[in-house]
Amino acid sequence: MKDSKWFGEPHTLTVTSVTPPMGEFDAGHLEYEVEHPPSCEQKTRDYGGVTVLEYACGVAYEETEGDLAFSLRYSGTPITEPGTYTIQDWGTKTYYYWTGYEHDTGVAVISTEGGEAA
Repeated sequence: MKDSKWFGEPHTLTVTSVTPPMGEFDAGHLEYEVEHPPSCEQKTRDYGGVTVLEYACGVAYEETEGDLAFSLRYSGTPITEPGTYTIQDWGTKTYYYWTGYEHDTGVAVISTEGGEAA
């Protein structure tokens, strides 16, 4: 039983608008565009007869299955102002003898337009 940690490819996130959180359990809202690197795999999905080509990376998963603003806040790197950021998905797998493996994932800011993330 081995624990593991992994990181995805860096992506460029351009945030045009930020709505701050409205309380302790709110992550706020971001208006943004994500630029995926050429290495990101794309897959075709069928939505009731409508076929769509989608990215199949960790950033896309956090964006479509959850909420990117929440994931960034959860990772300790909330975005509070518009700008250009480099983000990266991450994941961990930890074994606990009483429950088995636990998986955790998210997206974090790894640098900003002007340098490193805080």
